[in-house]
Amino acid sequence: MYLSKVHLTNWRSYGDAEFRFQKPSGRRPLVLVGAMNGHGKTSLLFSLYVGLFGRFGLRHAEGFTHTDGEDAPRYREAIRRFRRSTSTSDEPTSVELVFTPTAKEEGSEIRIIRRWFFSSFGSPKSGDAFETLELYLDDKPQKLHTGLDAAIPRLERFLFRADVMPAFFFDGEQAQTLINNSGQDGMKKAVEVLFGTRVVEEALDATKQFIQLSHSKLGGKKNADSQQVQLDEKIQVRDALESEIVDLEKTIRSLEKKRESLETDQRHNQEALSKLGGERRDDLVQIHAAVDRAETEKRNAEKSLTESARKMGIALALSRLATSVANRLNAEAARERWENVRDGTIQRSDEVLQLALPEPHSSDPILHDLDAGNWSRLRDRFKAAIERIYIPPPNDCAAEYILGHVRGESRDRLMMQLNVAKGQSVADIRGRAKRLTDARQQLEDAVWRRERIGTLPEEVEKISEKLSEIGEQISETSRQLGAAENEVKKRRAELRDLNAEIGRFQELLAKLGPEQKRIAVAERARTVLSSLSEQLRPITVERLQDSVTSHFVRIADKRYQKGKIVFPESGAPVLRRPNAPDALIEMMSGFERRSFGIAFSLALAEITQKRVPLVIDTPLGNADQGYRRRLLKALMNVDLDQVIILTHDAEVAGSVFEEIEGQVRQYFLVEFDQNKQESVVYPDRYFDGIGR
Repeated sequence: MYLSKVHLTNWRSYGDAEFRFQKPSGRRPLVLVGAMNGHGKTSLLFSLYVGLFGRFGLRHAEGFTHTDGEDAPRYREAIRRFRRSTSTSDEPTSVELVFTPTAKEEGSEIRIIRRWFFSSFGSPKSGDAFETLELYLDDKPQKLHTGLDAAIPRLERFLFRADVMPAFFFDGEQAQTLINNSGQDGMKKAVEVLFGTRVVEEALDATKQFIQLSHSKLGGKKNADSQQVQLDEKIQVRDALESEIVDLEKTIRSLEKKRESLETDQRHNQEALSKLGGERRDDLVQIHAAVDRAETEKRNAEKSLTESARKMGIALALSRLATSVANRLNAEAARERWENVRDGTIQRSDEVLQLALPEPHSSDPILHDLDAGNWSRLRDRFKAAIERIYIPPPNDCAAEYILGHVRGESRDRLMMQLNVAKGQSVADIRGRAKRLTDARQQLEDAVWRRERIGTLPEEVEKISEKLSEIGEQISETSRQLGAAENEVKKRRAELRDLNAEIGRFQELLAKLGPEQKRIAVAERARTVLSSLSEQLRPITVERLQDSVTSHFVRIADKRYQKGKIVFPESGAPVLRRPNAPDALIEMMSGFERRSFGIAFSLALAEITQKRVPLVIDTPLGNADQGYRRRLLKALMNVDLDQVIILTHDAEVAGSVFEEIEGQVRQYFLVEFDQNKQESVVYPDRYFDGIGR
């Protein structure tokens, strides 16, 4: 999609203004909208938020991001502030937005017209009289039976979710908001949007609800036999296990935060110790650093070995089941192909009948002698013969869908994961075990050297004691963290075994009737979905980190070229570099924060592969020439059809403009007319007399 039209009426400084954007062309994605400060750039950006999603868009706009669900009064006040002050009471304020498919995608043109109405005193009208919404697909009006909010899910399906809108439409100064929103909750939303894990979670919830409803239809425990009672008891145990796993994961996140805080305190004390000077003091700093590195390597080696052993268990478990599961998936794929061909033939049966047995038959030289009854019976027989072409199905087709929740690309990915799990090597475990042995030996050597240090001045001894105390606390926290992680793995192993038992009971109970058979299938589906959801998240987060990093290093200062953006399990994103402590993005300079915000936006656009326009207000600010050139080059090289930059006169001008002129598809100039007291839009004009 590209933004093809914005029409603003009685909107801030705009009386009746329109932006018409040309269809994107090849390697010319840039659109420049020039305006001096106060002439309408921010008003244009804000119109995209509320024009698209109304009060839901307001929650994500700069300056309104803390609005909660009870946002009707604040929304009305925001629209009142953006209404043109010279508007008459009978004139509504309106925003019209049109999104048109590009040549690279299919879909309908989307037109949204949102109007707001005010009383003669200039206050928003009460109730439903305040706002109207019109939605058109290819100029066809869409009915909104349940009010304005009904359009939100439809727009999100066509474009993107409202809560990721700040990543596509944002102010250059809004980078801090993107950083804050990319913490744990923000990452969860981003991953759901980018990789579809939300679909897996919704399918898992729907499966659980189906199982509960099916049990209730059977009358619950009162009418169940002994096997059903045992099954219900095991299901209760499983629910309790799942709850324990959730609590343990919360404990793990808390311990990780505590260890991070202790390690920060440790670094500060090490820095203080290094400032005291002295050869032996330097030795102490180096020894403490060696102990710290050895402890980190030991933790990483333990975690790596445990993970490898867990995967080995999966490989062993799959050694017997993988072939049957793969055969089942192939059979269901064959059935899906057969159904598609059969349905296509049946859908075209009327077209074939019209050619063979045209209406009216009296005008046909072959059929004109038939009476109406015989002609109708002949047509019915011909139609039945067409439908029998694909009956019965081929021998390699599955009789029914058991794994019907995985189709198409999902089925291919599941087959690939089965092959990967089967290939887990014992040699890999041996290598990781050797790594753990070496790490333990290095830690013992470092601790021994630390204990050999002689008597130091009192101040150094105090810091040394503090470092020893912190080191013990880190070790204890790491021990607790390792115990909690092992406990989670133990609980998950118990959960897998319990799911296997539940599956066996369901197979036995399936003989009791069709409802029990459906419950058994649903339980198997639940097990697969639960495992899939658990394995998807680390994969998706790693891909997002790589994508954000690739864009960030192209834009930011050269000293960050070897860095990597990392999203921790909890907390804000950090920049990780070799031989340097982690740097919180939110604590870096304004240019680096802005670089992160734009890199995050480009990563979302890249991974979703949505042809969504990127609209940035003043991305360059008072940045130096090098930063401007790097940023503009990154925006030109990203695979987007349309990048709209709202800029003032000092941002993209002179030699900077000349360098990118070949990639500029279109430009506008917005000027405030003192006589009309409104902002006027001039197409094909720009600063420095560029254009007509």
